[in-house]
Amino acid sequence: MTYQRPKLTAIAFAVGLSTSTFVAASPWIDTQDAYLKHSITALANGGIIKAPVNTYPLMYKSIAADLKAAHNGIIPEHLKFALKHVEHALKHGQRKRTTGVKLKAASRTNDFQSFGERHSAKGEVNLFNEIISDNWAFKSSVHFTQDAYNNKKRSFEGSYLATFFGNWVISADQVSQWWGPGNDSVLTMSNNAVAFPAVRFTRHLSEPIDLPVLNWLGPISMTTYFGMQEHSNTMQNIRTWGARVNFKPTNALEIGFTRTAQWGGANRPNGFSTFIDLLAGSDNAGIDAEVSAAEEPGNQLAGMDFHWAHHLFGRDFGFYGELIGEDESGGTPSHVMYQLGLETSFGSIDNIYHLYAEFSDTFVNCNDDATSGNCAYEHHLYTEGYRRYGRSMGSTYDSDAQVLTFGLSAAQVGGTSWYSKLKLMKLNKDNQNHWSGPHPISAYAQDRVQVEGGYRLPLMKGLLNLQGSLYHSKIDILGASDTKASFRASWEYRF
Repeated sequence: MTYQRPKLTAIAFAVGLSTSTFVAASPWIDTQDAYLKHSITALANGGIIKAPVNTYPLMYKSIAADLKAAHNGIIPEHLKFALKHVEHALKHGQRKRTTGVKLKAASRTNDFQSFGERHSAKGEVNLFNEIISDNWAFKSSVHFTQDAYNNKKRSFEGSYLATFFGNWVISADQVSQWWGPGNDSVLTMSNNAVAFPAVRFTRHLSEPIDLPVLNWLGPISMTTYFGMQEHSNTMQNIRTWGARVNFKPTNALEIGFTRTAQWGGANRPNGFSTFIDLLAGSDNAGIDAEVSAAEEPGNQLAGMDFHWAHHLFGRDFGFYGELIGEDESGGTPSHVMYQLGLETSFGSIDNIYHLYAEFSDTFVNCNDDATSGNCAYEHHLYTEGYRRYGRSMGSTYDSDAQVLTFGLSAAQVGGTSWYSKLKLMKLNKDNQNHWSGPHPISAYAQDRVQVEGGYRLPLMKGLLNLQGSLYHSKIDILGASDTKASFRASWEYRF
């Protein structure tokens, strides 16, 4: 379908160009800076940040409160740089109106998008402007692209208009999300696909709920959205909904529950009663006797994740996992895909290093027989599945994939940062086509070894980000192999 940009975003952009005297601060931390995420994770693993940190956009208010409280105690040597790194990021976001430009170039668009800067086109110019008042905030972000993977010449990703109501942030936005503790990938909501326009309700301060029973959950974060999944799907005007709750019953343990859904669309039931059926789980034709294929409300994912921090051998460790059901049985998720990871951080007053290993498995058997795969992120009604423009909104590696990733990143005094990754991948493991045709990443079962790296540094009063990747792939069924490299660069300048 042809994308009609939200009028709200266009109005916000016009207002931003004519406004110049507001005290500015983002209400949240977005998904664009993996180095900042790793510093936040290090502080959470070390007990400095006590608020939940595994839902992005991540509200800054609780993070700022925890960092302020940290100065009343002793800060471990290995977390001093991480603390300053996050404090600097929050202070930078509190400048007066922020206006800037980002230029991007790539030899090819990313096959896999992890947490961090997105490269969805070979050439891109991004103009942005952000302001805030006591009761509202907004950012206009306009992207002009060349050779984008979704064939769009212009987009408004990153734009939002938000208002503060009590302890809630209510926004109309088109921002990327990252739900879960994963470093390289998550399973339900990631920034792998183009963000969709949505109305969002998010708890601002993750304070405990002062009610019987609920107060034992500790600091708690909540968010829910209602969006429109415009894209090249054969069914138009698909509605999207998602909700996430994550909380910390102890300072070491964070638990999250997630549910997302596609529903409605052209020539489908779109009323409130349909949404209620979806919430009740009455949306599986052939399982619920009262639901026919024609009446089936939608396509859902649901599950939970955890992150457990522990100090061992003089070092802070984090062990995390995610379990997501592609379907449901007896009111609980079934046909589960999963992810597990182990991470640690080390550093000094001059740097912070983040080291992790992560395994992700989206190879699911939904047929309960000898035939496996061709299931995760698929649906018979929405034939492009849980995707936008051919990219999974969940796992970086889409369905039928098993991926082991080793990553190391560093942020250092002087504004320089770098990262490296090694990925061992089995893609489209079942070697089958999907409802909409070939697998979005590989038409055949493929083994791939990939190395990635990046370096970021200040340059000409701006920030230069360089990235590259090299992979070797093998497709046994064709007796073929291939080696390819790609390079990406961006430069951001703020006036």
